[in-house]
Amino acid sequence: SCLIESGTLEAVNVIGGAAPYQYSIDGGLTFSSDPVFTGLDPGTYNLVIQDAMGEILESTEFIVPAPELAINLAAQASLLLGESTQLEVQLNLLPSQIDSIIWTPATGLSCTDCLNPIAMPTQTTEYTVTVIDIYGCEAEARVLVVVDPSPAIYIPNAFSPNGDGINDIFLIYARDGSVERIRKFQVFDRWGELVFEYENFDPNNPAYGWDGYFRGELMNPAVFAYYAIVDFINGQQMLYEGDITLVR
Repeated sequence: SCLIESGTLEAVNVIGGAAPYQYSIDGGLTFSSDPVFTGLDPGTYNLVIQDAMGEILESTEFIVPAPELAINLAAQASLLLGESTQLEVQLNLLPSQIDSIIWTPATGLSCTDCLNPIAMPTQTTEYTVTVIDIYGCEAEARVLVVVDPSPAIYIPNAFSPNGDGINDIFLIYARDGSVERIRKFQVFDRWGELVFEYENFDPNNPAYGWDGYFRGELMNPAVFAYYAIVDFINGQQMLYEGDITLVR
């Protein structure tokens, strides 16, 4: 069983032999005149009683049960899509007393056999951690990681490609880690002519944005229409349409 943190062994009512007696709990390697042994770690002990003549009167095995294994783990954590959190487990054990750690499910976890994994699920997930100590005791705990799937996309409504280094590129912004890819990004002039297109790229990168040029020439100030298809890490796909104003 897993009941106590330390144990006590006491030899009482010794029958036979000649007093005084000597007592050992390590199988007779070392002896003591005190019949009481306290503060014993969990495990198996071989109690040996020896009389004054050196004769062994008794040899018996005793088991000191291990402490009850307890896990302290927050019941819930909340994330935005693309964010991560560390699942922090506290145990009433030393690291050397841990035999195994198992997290399930593995989806979204940085590791499944460590104490404090990083969780980055793409949807609300309940994780279970099971810990087994070296004494065979087992305990488990659960944490619900709630994921807010609301897309975090920002598309500006104006840009100024004038070379001043400020807002020179029209691009799509997204919360880090939330977007799998931008499947398609197109810009049209007011007559419906395609003036810019890029496919299958990451957000937040000016290299994949529109610099205001078409066929080698900077476009005049005007209102353009954009069209974008975005794939999120949770499998969701969304269409974005709107206007972008080019100013000088």
